[in-house]
Amino acid sequence: MSGRFKLIAALCLAAALLLGLCGMGLAEESTSAVPPEYKLAAQSSRFNLYVREDTLAIILESKLNGSLLYSTVQNPDDFKDQAAWKGFYQSGIVMEFIEDVKSTNTQADFINMEAQIQMTYLDNGFSADVIFPAYGVGYTAVVTLDERGLTVTIPQDKIINGETEEHRYTVSTFTVYPFLGHSVLGQDEGYMIIPDGQGALIELKDNEKRFSSPFDRPVYGTNIGIEDTVNSRWSVGTEPVIMPVFGMVHTADQIGFLGVIEQGDSAARIRAYPNGANNLSFDWISAKYTYRMVYKQPTGPSSGAVDMLTEAPRVFDIVQHFLLADGEEATYAGLAIAWREYMEEKGFFAHADAERPFDVEVDFLGVERENDVLGKTDVVMTTFQQAGEILESMKTDGVDQVSVIYRGWQANGLTGGVPTAYSPAGSLGGSGGLEALIRKCDGLGVDFSLEADFLSLNTETHPTLTYSAFKKITSQTWSRPTFGPVYDTLYYLAPDRSQAVAQDALNAMRSAKVPGVELTGITQLMADYYYQNHYQESGKLAEIYKEIALSAANNFRTTLKSANAYLWPCASALNDLPVTGSDYAYVSQDVPLLAIALSGKMPAYLEYVNFQANAHKFFLRLAEQGTRPCFLLTMEDPIELQNTNSSDIYSARWDLYRVTLAMWYAQLKELHESIGGASIIAHDILGDITRVTWSNGVKVYLNYGEAEGELDGVVLEPMSWKAVN
Repeated sequence: MSGRFKLIAALCLAAALLLGLCGMGLAEESTSAVPPEYKLAAQSSRFNLYVREDTLAIILESKLNGSLLYSTVQNPDDFKDQAAWKGFYQSGIVMEFIEDVKSTNTQADFINMEAQIQMTYLDNGFSADVIFPAYGVGYTAVVTLDERGLTVTIPQDKIINGETEEHRYTVSTFTVYPFLGHSVLGQDEGYMIIPDGQGALIELKDNEKRFSSPFDRPVYGTNIGIEDTVNSRWSVGTEPVIMPVFGMVHTADQIGFLGVIEQGDSAARIRAYPNGANNLSFDWISAKYTYRMVYKQPTGPSSGAVDMLTEAPRVFDIVQHFLLADGEEATYAGLAIAWREYMEEKGFFAHADAERPFDVEVDFLGVERENDVLGKTDVVMTTFQQAGEILESMKTDGVDQVSVIYRGWQANGLTGGVPTAYSPAGSLGGSGGLEALIRKCDGLGVDFSLEADFLSLNTETHPTLTYSAFKKITSQTWSRPTFGPVYDTLYYLAPDRSQAVAQDALNAMRSAKVPGVELTGITQLMADYYYQNHYQESGKLAEIYKEIALSAANNFRTTLKSANAYLWPCASALNDLPVTGSDYAYVSQDVPLLAIALSGKMPAYLEYVNFQANAHKFFLRLAEQGTRPCFLLTMEDPIELQNTNSSDIYSARWDLYRVTLAMWYAQLKELHESIGGASIIAHDILGDITRVTWSNGVKVYLNYGEAEGELDGVVLEPMSWKAVN
């Protein structure tokens, strides 16, 4: 071709590109694998975003390797599913609405219902105004792409409820790109990531319809304001969801995402469907958000119930991120690192004591109560003086970095309910004894904290708070049996009363110069409730609990126990984190997603060493994750607790753990000194051997198998570990 014709061709191409820019804000790039009905909507340096305007379906394309993530099923005619499911998996966003007060939601998708969509292209994505004219319901969705990944926002003030002369239609739920990255009968190599325990993987494989039920759990645990809980003395519940994340990774294609719920977490459920569940052929995972719901309102003690629509919608905008990864970063570890960077940017580590040197946490149990002929009497397990003596012995044993949490320090004992004031138990040594212990801890270099539970209500010890008990949205007082011999029923305080009690108690502790607090109870609850004759939505509870935690963080070194993620910005450290998950049948592997994300940023302590069935394997988990051990200790034998509500504590006596504690401390301290302030940058599970790579170059090798193993020239005995600089 001559130079002249080359010039003309170049000019024609430039003109075509210019027309594309004028028409939609971006030049369309043709990619053979992307169907022609999809338009290029946005680009980053790593990914292209394509959208199909009639269904809001999207495709994400990696610029690194050309791999694609589809948000909808591309060949729906190959599957003989019900119309509702076909509409669900062919629509980018699925809304549900309630007709009048019917208990069954109506699904508004783009296949089975007429919709009007007004698209507006932005510099980095698009905005879609959606209306379903037959019902008058609708919403606006904004989808944008940046260097981190994809963000989907549905503003609450853009949600439209419908009403006709005959019916009222109330928007109830949204599911945002539920089939993004889906797989069919294990045809793709990879896994789904669910927030069970510290994280768990569901392998993408043909399950041959073995699993009939999905993973479907509310973020931050069971909503006791709505759902009834089954209580049994012997039941073992599943691990609550404390982190609002989920993900999908295609390992062969080297592409994946981690979904992170930024807003709407208090009203979300995370659902993962292995193929076979609900007779579907797909593996898919998503978050579902609920604004309004129909519930059963009892009409009397024995006269049945009527359906009621919640008085008002929950108050939140849906903001969901899809942190994208491709190439070698498309692993659960790579996505955990992306989540860590996201959390750091969002201020999740604002109060974290990231410079805290390695230490071991010791929780002392002070006093419990048992029934006596004349009433109730104290069962003293560890006095303040005895706690000081134990700490001195630990110092002698070489355990020179310790964080102490004192439980059961108040006059009514461990299960006596909320600490409404600063009242150390006289049987432990009273205020003077506690002040002396705090001084001793200061001299020994020990971080000292008091446990503070501003949720649990014991109406026998705090009868004046009886009418401040937490109520379900039906206005019924929530309670559960303790199955204990002393106090038979547990109640919770209403959030507003928890805040008032917390303010008084924290002020008193500050005046007494208590250096630290551990918040529990409020750190583990998320629920709708009834207060001052009105329905209160779960976001209101979260706001109150965060104010309590922030007040503590601004005045104390604050540890949060089993804390839900929205409270982490208030934490100096996190404790009582799960070791593993709930052993769901479809889970192929537990992974330390949470530990990777927190590494180098937030001190993290696992569950009590005391109650582990396999202490040696538990130690390997600590070495693998870079997390820290926690021991529950008493001076007296826990047999003394057999007639108290803490009879489940069966092993805690100090002299039985003295040698183990010192040995574990010495080994883990050496490991942490080599790690320093580094973070985990890679985590590889290769059969029985796991390799953990830290940002300063240290590699930790662990063999969980029963035979000798080798990796990278490092030989490992069964159930052993080595750190290599």
